Amino acid sequence: ITCPGVLLKDKEELYLSVSVLGQSKKTQPVPAAFPLFFQEKLVFEKAFADIVDPGDLVELLELDTAVLELIQLIPPVGKVLATYEENTRDFLFPDPKLTRGHHGLDREILMKRSSAFTGIAPKLRFSTSSLITESLLSSGRSHIQ
Repeated sequence: ITCPGVLLKDKEELYLSVSVLGQSKKTQPVPAAFPLFFQEKLVFEKAFADIVDPGDLVELLELDTAVLELIQLIPPVGKVLATYEENTRDFLFPDPKLTRGHHGLDREILMKRSSAFTGIAPKLRFSTSSLITESLLSSGRSHIQ
């Protein structure tokens, strides 16, 4: 995460919280100095037992929201400095015209800064990869995972 020219007045560490497909994960905290480097892979898995048609999966992903939050560990519960929200379909499968190179690699987004954050909006650089597999249930019906 970059934010040129911004110095954080609070020195508590920061982490990135990611919520997608009904699951939330967070990175390990890093020191409070831009640029922030989170060298982690966050893995989300979800089985959709009632989905047979890929079109139904697309609709489900469009209804789900991916939420990313940059949080500073200021007691008692932490302070949200910036957020990013997008429907999960567009987050996982971005428009090919908006990315350089291979699908999902080295994407850049501007986060929306909170009122508690002074300075310009932080820019997040990241990549995503998705794997959709079909598997059989014990009843013999197939579903998409």
